[in-house]
Amino acid sequence: MANKERGEVTLELGGESYVLAPSFGAVCEIEDALGTNLFTLGRRLAIADIVAREVIDLAHACLTHACLSQTGAKPDKAALGAAILEAGTLEVMAVLAEFCANYAFGGRREKKDPAPETVSATEESAPTPNPARSSAPA
Repeated sequence: MANKERGEVTLELGGESYVLAPSFGAVCEIEDALGTNLFTLGRRLAIADIVAREVIDLAHACLTHACLSQTGAKPDKAALGAAILEAGTLEVMAVLAEFCANYAFGGRREKKDPAPETVSATEESAPTPNPARSSAPA
C-alpha cells in the first residue's frame, strides 16, 4: 500500500499493484532514460499533451527505477501498452502525473484553505464618514 505522506502512488496494471516512490535517485534515472525532466512530463500529463509512446516510456521507467513493491511481475515494455490500455490510459496518466507532482512537492502538498472573504466593490468604494465634517450641530 502506498504511503501518501512520502509521496508514494499505486499504479494498477494487469491486475497487479505497483507502489512507486519519487526518490531523487529514481527521478534522475527516469529523466536519463527519457531524455527530459519530470517537471515538464508532469505538466504535459496533467493537460493530456503527451503521446502514447511517452506514457509507455514513463510507466516503464517508473516501474524500473521507482518501484518499491509489487504484487506480481513487472510487465515488459512490449506488453506495457496493452496493460495501460486495459487499465485506462487517462487513469494511468493521472497516477503518473501525481508521481511527478509528488516529486516536485516532496509528497507534502498541503490543501489550501478556502479563499478569505473578499470585500465587494460596493463596500470598498463606499465613503467612510468623517466625524470632523459632521453636519449635525454641536
